[in-house]
Amino acid sequence: MDYTLINGVDKLYYAKVTQDDADGYAAEAPLPLAPLGAAVQTPSSNKDVKYFDNKAMFSLSAEGESKLKFDITNLPIETQAALLGKVYDSSTESMYDGDSTPPDMAVGFRALNSDGTYTLYWFLKGNFTPYEETANTKTASPDAKGISLEYTAIYTIHEFVLDGSTTKSVKRRKSSKQADVAAWFDDVKVPVNGSPAAFTATPSPVDGAAAQATSVAVTVTFSNPLAAGAERGLGLVREDTQAAIAVTRSISADRKTVTLAHAALTAATTYYITVTGVKDMYSQSLTDVVYDFDTA
Repeated sequence: MDYTLINGVDKLYYAKVTQDDADGYAAEAPLPLAPLGAAVQTPSSNKDVKYFDNKAMFSLSAEGESKLKFDITNLPIETQAALLGKVYDSSTESMYDGDSTPPDMAVGFRALNSDGTYTLYWFLKGNFTPYEETANTKTASPDAKGISLEYTAIYTIHEFVLDGSTTKSVKRRKSSKQADVAAWFDDVKVPVNGSPAAFTATPSPVDGAAAQATSVAVTVTFSNPLAAGAERGLGLVREDTQAAIAVTRSISADRKTVTLAHAALTAATTYYITVTGVKDMYSQSLTDVVYDFDTA
């Protein structure tokens, strides 16, 4: 075990949470938020000490939300609108204040340790708070102003398997596994119990299937829940013309099965089910693959 000091902070990212329920958790691909000057984390906690037989016999504690404060540069207006749930008009590059509800966001960043390693953070769910904006008159002594951005982190509804036996909602993942540094901000890093299960896909119709009805149901079932938006990597292509078939994609509640609804296919024709750039919720990538089947 090495003891270090924190000697820097950077790489502030955010990602919109698209699912958090009993069936699963998912978030969009992370985006850079702003250059980061400081990050302060303050968890809310309470303790209750109970006395019996004239002495302190029980000490009960509970942890609630965490308050985070990020000292950053000013933000592009479109980013401000995204964080606060405001209306943004791209044609005039204008944000309009009004009654709004900040969307659920995940937040990640990293802290540089004095030995050159990093401590890595992802808060899985929370909201940003409208912030104070200050502008001073220009003087002979520069006094530029940034933003102190506040974020309240809460627990997920989804319960993750944490150590093989413990299943809990999670507020934060904190890691010092240095192998994760390069890919830490590719996706929101959800809790993983050891190594996640192998990521595989099973098509229906099966690869090489013949004499399928022109109305055949086309699905792909995955071994692990998909990352947010990963279903967009599935398609249907006619082999002889290489034309993409119009499909409507839908995904099951557990995010494991994607259905490609389509109009009637052409008889006696080969079709490809294409799977490209698909990741699971653990950031594992599936090798791009093509499955084929023939209609009767």
